[in-house]
Amino acid sequence: TGGASSPIAPGSRIVLETSGGDAVIVNNPAEPGVISVGGDADLEMRVLVVESAPHLTTTTAGPTTTVAPTTARATTAAPTAAPTPSPTTRTAPAPTTAAPTPAPTTTTPRTTAAPTPAPTTTTPPTTAARTTAAPTTMRGGLPSCAALGARDLAAALSVTTVKLPASLPSSCPGFGIDFSCRNGFYAATPRDGLHALLYNDASKEAVLVLFDRTNTEVSRKTLGSEKVRGLQFEPSGAHLVALISGGTNTWRSPSYFVKLKVPSLEQVWKKPIDSPLVGMEMWTPDNADAIAVSDDRYVLHTAGQCRDGEWCAGHQGDITQVLDAATGEQISSEGKDWRASHSCKQMITYNAASDTFLMANFGDYYPKDLVFNGFSKGRHSGAKAVFAGWGNGGGKQGGTQGNIAADPATGGFASVWSYGVEGDDKDKLYFASIGQDVAFAQSPKKLFPNSGGSELGGAVAPLGRGRWLVAYTESSSDMLTDYLRIFFEEWGIPASARTEGSRLAIVDSSGTVLGEPVNVAALGAPFPVEIHHLVQRADGLGWIFMDGPGKDTVRIVQLKCQRST
Repeated sequence: TGGASSPIAPGSRIVLETSGGDAVIVNNPAEPGVISVGGDADLEMRVLVVESAPHLTTTTAGPTTTVAPTTARATTAAPTAAPTPSPTTRTAPAPTTAAPTPAPTTTTPRTTAAPTPAPTTTTPPTTAARTTAAPTTMRGGLPSCAALGARDLAAALSVTTVKLPASLPSSCPGFGIDFSCRNGFYAATPRDGLHALLYNDASKEAVLVLFDRTNTEVSRKTLGSEKVRGLQFEPSGAHLVALISGGTNTWRSPSYFVKLKVPSLEQVWKKPIDSPLVGMEMWTPDNADAIAVSDDRYVLHTAGQCRDGEWCAGHQGDITQVLDAATGEQISSEGKDWRASHSCKQMITYNAASDTFLMANFGDYYPKDLVFNGFSKGRHSGAKAVFAGWGNGGGKQGGTQGNIAADPATGGFASVWSYGVEGDDKDKLYFASIGQDVAFAQSPKKLFPNSGGSELGGAVAPLGRGRWLVAYTESSSDMLTDYLRIFFEEWGIPASARTEGSRLAIVDSSGTVLGEPVNVAALGAPFPVEIHHLVQRADGLGWIFMDGPGKDTVRIVQLKCQRST
């Protein structure tokens, strides 16, 4: 690459990324150490990594270079592995409840021109040479996602730093119902390589940016000046669906679904969604997954405060309400609220293979458990999957955070969540497989029973063949010191956890961890703590990391592998 070359040692494995899916990449037996690229047209080729024989150092190569369909040589350069500092913790301040403020003026959505400059992509260095067999390589030169092992993860990572249209807010909220200073919502569709970011900028505008598979901006739109609450693609990939607050910090205000065409981001409709029993924007927590969408139903699953005059007045509980995807009209007959009293955290996803939504609540009063419920074809299922917990009826309970992902192969699901037993200050990560019948396929399992620290999780995504990728944050001590056992941006998450605690692990369907977790923070690919997204992309999986208060960049991380079809 770049006109320079060096020999590649025998026994090396070369991983290449090309724009020509029909290219043939082989070792040239006539000239040892030379890569032959065969094809009918010029290719964009980048050497992702050269993994040496066990006694040699793992190396990475340089930037993208255009090469003709002839012989090309790979440049190798030995990187320095990033150190992994020991995480530290700090004591959180006592939580305070912010008083409501008047609703900001809502602006008419507008499309903004002038795309951002081309992003910069880097390949994180691996930290050790491989000693196991290489994963199966499929067409296009990428390894199979289903065959990835823990030791393959570092080599498959790619990080792109993208300049945002406008910087993030410089001040951070203390109670999670205000504009975020470090989090955005991220979604992707595996069908055509598109992915999207929704965030509030420093001027409080809700900014939506659509990217292509090269992480280059395709289109951009502002959706008003209210707090962003969710983002998903329809399964078909034809539309993006955003959830926007109807009045940031304005108690009992509705939220709005916004349906947009892809890739133009032309608005199809903007419709309110609300509950006759529960008002939002008071005790409405920030969740990574407050919405899930099919091609005919959009479902909101969050929480709020019971309305005055109702039997539950003065208390907090969950909301599940449904919109018709075509018209945006609310289908009141399919809504079902208050399945958990004091529902401190919620999660939801959709599986197109079984046409089933799966949602869950962490409760602290009735019930004091983590409870999963299904919704399919207009009908809600009872609670078949229940993880026993505890709560004091006043906001303190064992569950912290969680995520559900769909298994496209079986029509079922997997879930991860953090939970701390009563009296213990350490949150531990649990995993469970859940069938189409919305019952546990096996009992929930603690992923790291011998760990002495805390794990906040996190997110989960299917790799294929019964394997799952789990992302979480690790610390040697307690990360949550507030009385609620849930968290918002300035409630005491240690800075070290944000910058050093991100981990990836591979888990099978029984909850067995396969290999050692990988410290992706040390590879320059940290994972968000509060708002976590592990999305399925056309060329593998990915997530984002917003670079913090007042910053104007976002890291788009890809775990590049070939998805099963």
